[in-house]
Amino acid sequence: MNRTMYVNRMAIIVSAISLLSGMWTLGAAPFVSEIPLRDGERWWGGGGGDGQNQPYGAGDTRRIDLRTHGNTASPLLISSSGRYVWSEKPFAYAFQDGKLILDSDVESITPVEAGTTLKDAYLAAAKAHMRFDGRTPPDVFFALPQWNNWIEIFLHGMDQKAADDYTAELAKSGFPCGIYMMDGGWLSHQGSYEFYEKDFPDPKRLFARITAQGWIPLIWTAHFVSPDSREYKRLRYHKKLNGLDYLAYRKKPGSKEAAVVRWWSGISAIYDLTKPAARDYYVKTLREFAAKYGIKGFKFDAGDPHFFAEDCRFADEKAEPVDYTRLYAELAANEFPYHEIRVSWKCGGLPLVTRLGDRAHSWTGSRGQDTVVPQIITAGLLGCPYSLADMVGGGLEVSFVEREIDEKLFVRSAALQSLMPMMQFSPAPWRHLSAEGVKLCRSFADLHIAFAPYILTVARHAAATGEPIVRAMEYEFPHQGFTRPMQQFMLGDRWLVAPVITPDDAKTVELPPGKWRDDLGTLHEGPKTLHLTHVPLNRLPRYERLAATP
Repeated sequence: MNRTMYVNRMAIIVSAISLLSGMWTLGAAPFVSEIPLRDGERWWGGGGGDGQNQPYGAGDTRRIDLRTHGNTASPLLISSSGRYVWSEKPFAYAFQDGKLILDSDVESITPVEAGTTLKDAYLAAAKAHMRFDGRTPPDVFFALPQWNNWIEIFLHGMDQKAADDYTAELAKSGFPCGIYMMDGGWLSHQGSYEFYEKDFPDPKRLFARITAQGWIPLIWTAHFVSPDSREYKRLRYHKKLNGLDYLAYRKKPGSKEAAVVRWWSGISAIYDLTKPAARDYYVKTLREFAAKYGIKGFKFDAGDPHFFAEDCRFADEKAEPVDYTRLYAELAANEFPYHEIRVSWKCGGLPLVTRLGDRAHSWTGSRGQDTVVPQIITAGLLGCPYSLADMVGGGLEVSFVEREIDEKLFVRSAALQSLMPMMQFSPAPWRHLSAEGVKLCRSFADLHIAFAPYILTVARHAAATGEPIVRAMEYEFPHQGFTRPMQQFMLGDRWLVAPVITPDDAKTVELPPGKWRDDLGTLHEGPKTLHLTHVPLNRLPRYERLAATP
């Protein structure tokens, strides 16, 4: 990515942040619902990208508009006191003066009384509004670490040599790999589905080498079309397409001018996925491209609703930007079993591999490593349990230009991801870390593999029941003082995981009632608070709940 592209991307991100922060007038919608908060009541859900600020409570001032929120999102908020709110359409929400305030364009929203706990509320909402049908993503996503070459090709150049070098080094390193992702920048222009020949003279050979290692190759894609390209002209009333226009229009009533949206790589037209013929043609194009090069699936990027909110009109006149986001995610889940997607809307229950937004290579901040646990928890409570925490060490490319790689942060990030549903590397440990750092990262990759049978069992349980894989402490142990942001979680109902996410090597662990055995073999009787002051880099504190349900 050149400097201009980076500036453009930052402008888009700043715009998105202003939308996420709730730049709307409270109470201005046609329907305003005010729900008094109960004593001690806390709420999760809504905007998954705001998970680090959850659970919400009486003292919060957060304002989130779900019409433009990126990442995992759904018109659902669930309460620790056993109630939830739901609407088929997006709403904005805020917490003010001891009330949950909901602004809706279509209805007055009232809470549903589902029980007395967070678990009661979530399971009732899942049963009523989500689509769990027993399907999960393919086992390999959970069973083995994934590798994505984004950071290294960003640092060393997006061309075949850089990709070949990364592939060869990964094979030589001995690190396990299941899914191998070729990230963005490979195509000649948006919508072409052809490699830029000067930089990729023989892409078939590249993917043949990946496949020969036993890895499953995926590649980056997005739904954009360069407006001055042959593809753009073909998608506008071409006779081979039966005279149909497959692109979205500008908002101006009656306009037949294709909409162009601004995103981090420039300005592009988009496929109108509300048109069945356009959707089918897009799927056909992706499948033909994948077959040509031996690719098994796609990393679907840039479905953020704020891209389409300003000047975009769809064939389905009732469709809102979030509906486009939902169609894009549904396409990924239902048409391409091997996929990854970063943004979804109202997709609870689908076998969707969801990724958090780009994490920075930093301990703290709006994109820091300390946001991973709460955002993964929120994703699960929105019905998206098959989630991954971006890339080990971070996936925000500029982080690796602005600062030196912090080996401790990198290793702690690997530990954090090792007992998540999925684990994904990108920066090559062997290029950036000491021999000891590489060894530690490999040990955490092996830990993920060792836990894979259990993770797969919990994933299949999630597909059948909707229960999250990564669970808030309040979900599993209601009304025991866990209604607050926490940097520990339950993996299923058996393992309490307490990753170290600070550079001081310290960790406070709060054990609920019951018998627990830690990773060192020590038995503990809860409730109990443990103050770990010097957690070595080779340790991920974890506690097995004895006599728990298998």
